[in-house]
Amino acid sequence: MDDRTVTGRVVAVLDAVAAHGRPVTLAELTREVGIPKPTVRRIAADLVARRMLQRRADGRYLLGPHLLELGTRAAVQHGLLQAATPHVQDLFARTGEIVWVCQVGDSGVSLMTTAFGVNRASDMRHASWPDDLRSAAFQASALGHVLLADRPGLLDGLRGRPPAPRTPHTTTSWPRFLAEIQAVRDTAIAVEHQQSLLGFSCVATGLRRPDGSLIGCIGVTGRTGNLPTRRLTRPLLAAADDISRYAALSPEWNEPPADGRQPS
Repeated sequence: MDDRTVTGRVVAVLDAVAAHGRPVTLAELTREVGIPKPTVRRIAADLVARRMLQRRADGRYLLGPHLLELGTRAAVQHGLLQAATPHVQDLFARTGEIVWVCQVGDSGVSLMTTAFGVNRASDMRHASWPDDLRSAAFQASALGHVLLADRPGLLDGLRGRPPAPRTPHTTTSWPRFLAEIQAVRDTAIAVEHQQSLLGFSCVATGLRRPDGSLIGCIGVTGRTGNLPTRRLTRPLLAAADDISRYAALSPEWNEPPADGRQPS
């Protein structure tokens, strides 16, 4: 790999610090990575500012706390994917529709895995994943309903207005919208029919840490009329429960939420 790139040089500095297993001097780093000392000093200083390195009083460098945070999140993602994959495959075999799992972050969501057949390949090519929490597409979706039910602050941010209409089926009444969110809190299931995307329905539920905090969602999306949302409620909840039980075995999943929120 070409370490003459900016990214390559940054990674080389981090790798060199990690390889030593002890505090390392700037001179040692320079010899290790084979790039000019002023460049190493500049990269190291920037990494210290971003908490990816720590600089001790004696000028030696250690790996920083932000790397630990990233490592924890990576472990959670891999654990989530490993736990969810069998259930994603099972739900796809059961429905023949689009099954998905996402991880929930502070300001958005990231799609982790999907399963779908040839019958939905074209839909997936033309669909866009609603990952902006402020967008009407996200707020009208089943996934958005799960997050709004879990995070009162997001709901308050709508200031008494439901999402802008995405389709003729999007809820435009604030009392009705609040009732939909309350239904998610009561049942742990969000169901929407053509509110976010015309012709499609979706059913989703949350994935949680042992303390109850939301860390992700699992859902099934399909053509309205083909998707048996009521019959999917029980298997979807069972899948989420099993994935969340797996979380209890992972130390990383028992860490408090990154943004410090208390479980709802």
